[in-house]
Amino acid sequence: MKKSVAVVLGFAVVMAVVGCQSSPNRAPEGAVIGGAIGAGLGAIIGHQSGEAGKGALLGAGAGALGGALAGSQMQKEPQQQAAGQQQYANPDQMSVSQVVQLSQQGVHEDVIVDRIRMSGSRFTLSPSDVDYLQKQGVSQKVISAMQGY
Repeated sequence: MKKSVAVVLGFAVVMAVVGCQSSPNRAPEGAVIGGAIGAGLGAIIGHQSGEAGKGALLGAGAGALGGALAGSQMQKEPQQQAAGQQQYANPDQMSVSQVVQLSQQGVHEDVIVDRIRMSGSRFTLSPSDVDYLQKQGVSQKVISAMQGY
């Protein structure tokens, strides 16, 4: 039965290495942690009744499921931020809300485009961001400048 515990823990380690890198949330990590904790607790509880191996397997399964459910609710930070993007952040970066405010205050689009370029601001706009900017009255010329065109 000790071999089955080793197999379960080995499988959990493989899943952690393979699954954790590409997942947008922490479900694989939660499954591994929950599985390991569940296996340990299951082995302890099962040992009391003479079934440590079965207890470990049941505990690992229940722990992995619970850990995956909990981990799926946690989002990972974007890799750029995790890699230290903040260290190289542009202190003059304009925000989307600043661009919207300037547009709504009637500042000419050429002036806004110049401020974006002079500040070295970079934007990553999703289609919903573009839609929001259009609804707020930001001109297409400004949106194009925000997209780097």
